[in-house]
Amino acid sequence: MTPTITIICVTYRQTGPLTVFVNSIINQTAPNWRLLVIHDGPDPDFTRLMAALAAGNEHRISWFCTLVRFNDYGHSLREQGLNVAEGDYVLVTNGDNYYVPILIEAVTRSILATDPDVVMFDMIHSHSNPGGRPLPSYSYFPTEYRRQHIDMGAAVVRRSLARAAGFRDKSYEGDATYFEDVQRANGGVLRIDKIPQVLLVHN
Repeated sequence: MTPTITIICVTYRQTGPLTVFVNSIINQTAPNWRLLVIHDGPDPDFTRLMAALAAGNEHRISWFCTLVRFNDYGHSLREQGLNVAEGDYVLVTNGDNYYVPILIEAVTRSILATDPDVVMFDMIHSHSNPGGRPLPSYSYFPTEYRRQHIDMGAAVVRRSLARAAGFRDKSYEGDATYFEDVQRANGGVLRIDKIPQVLLVHN
């Protein structure tokens, strides 16, 4: 059975980048995705924008604003997203990132072939010195499942493990803690499949 991949996106006043991100998901070559976009605090402009972007895809795209702004790197929003997300796997990302059109297709192929707990893929960054590495912008960034070598948006995780991990660490390093907690939630052992392709542009 084809898995459903839910993308949880957190954002705060990112009209232009968010438009690019949402369109990168709408234009995926495979249809088995769902998108949940969460804004950090009330914002009627965000609500209007998402209504326009989701036109024709309301069955796959949902969104909401939190009642208050948490301003904690989006971790509280991610936790809320995980609590309501449906589907078999989740991808947690930010509203200023965007993905190549074959993301869902490639990840689905990986899931059907290996039944992994985590599917990772490579990325490039639009800024220099990604992860503290002396590299110019748009350099190839191969990912690994360890701190400073993987970004939140570069891995799809089995939903049950992602929800069990949650986001107890609300600091700047919270995304790294999330991945460690995913591994801990599965007894310290994970089945990881790595797609050796750049599927994410991190901004």
